[in-house]
Amino acid sequence: MRVLHLSTSDIRGGAAKGTFSLHRALRDMGIESRMLVGRKHSDDPHVSEVCGYASAFRERIRGVLDAMPLRPYRKTDDSYWTVGWLPRKIVNTVDSHKPDLVHLHWTGGGFLSVQDLREIQVPVVWTLRDMWAMTGGCHYTAGCNRYTFHCGRCPQLCSGSPEDLSRRNWERKYAAWKDMHMSLIAISRWLAECAEASGLFPNSEISVIPNGVDVRTFRPHPRLRTLRELGMPADKRHILFGALGALSDRRKGYLKLIEAINRLRDFGDPDAVTLNVFGDVTTEDLPSLGVETRMFGEIDDDELLSKIYSACDVMVAPSLQEAFGKTLVEAMASGTPVVAFNNGGPADIVRHRHTGYLATPFDPVDLARGIAWCIEDQDRMRRLRRAARERAESEYDMVRVGTRYVDLYRHVLETRQ
Repeated sequence: MRVLHLSTSDIRGGAAKGTFSLHRALRDMGIESRMLVGRKHSDDPHVSEVCGYASAFRERIRGVLDAMPLRPYRKTDDSYWTVGWLPRKIVNTVDSHKPDLVHLHWTGGGFLSVQDLREIQVPVVWTLRDMWAMTGGCHYTAGCNRYTFHCGRCPQLCSGSPEDLSRRNWERKYAAWKDMHMSLIAISRWLAECAEASGLFPNSEISVIPNGVDVRTFRPHPRLRTLRELGMPADKRHILFGALGALSDRRKGYLKLIEAINRLRDFGDPDAVTLNVFGDVTTEDLPSLGVETRMFGEIDDDELLSKIYSACDVMVAPSLQEAFGKTLVEAMASGTPVVAFNNGGPADIVRHRHTGYLATPFDPVDLARGIAWCIEDQDRMRRLRRAARERAESEYDMVRVGTRYVDLYRHVLETRQ
């Protein structure tokens, strides 16, 4: 079976890493999996760039050109939009790989146009990794539900017009996709419900398959030894927070985390905790939080990342809107409980008071209560760690997830013959 994955990138960003992990797992299972991307960052020989020569420059130009229709609008600071109007004529490149099936993933930033999809001649499977496929262009709606009835008056474009770019883009998608029979996979139940609420996929099946992780790489490590190795004090309780764009993307909930850290004194001694942060964040980016803070920076080494997860007592993921939350699963696989808000993808992952704590959306006081609850009792911490690892193994092992995709591929190919 030949499967060709289409993705803006191979390993840059959470969605890309989820795609790459699936690709590698499928190859390990004997599937002839390949990736076709806009920008390649790995050394995998089975990943190729659409443009080849000068691909990075060409993709930047495509991104700029694709965003040109946004220029008349005054976007909000926390919005991320993809128009998807710039044709790529990718079908010839796809055909050259002779796939049995094309698997779409995150294709934002101008990688593909809306119309490109309908030109693909083989069956299409599409893993929805955010909300872009079902909206007029935003990747997350920030609570707006206008995508369920054609968009228009887009709050992220600061638009009051019912016939704005979001409405026109929604209608372009509908015209291009309404007769397509795609198999859509949402990475969480919440995302599947959003896709079902949109009218853009009248002839498509929607199922749920979560992201997976390599539970052999992300695993518990001997804690005291790992603390010494990382230079982390053993007499502190360690809180972990991290994401790509952790401070620049308000959706990641960093402001809620600041409020929660400031409220920890209501539930215990703030001097007993250390906040550890990974991602594209520097010490200068952080406000004074009143607790000791350590920066790990961007981490590309999964073995090191697993040790950081394992050394910490709790991972806090205060996202306001999240399709899944791969870092949550990585933390749990490393034996670390998770505190998150009870909404979106994290509500699927965390079992309240069993593998962590689901706080009332979007209450920083309850978030602080959850952090304190996870770290205040040693016996409870051991139970949470064990349960988190067990859930990661049983639900999110990449081999198990890969098997579900292979079963889906076979079903699609059998029914489309």
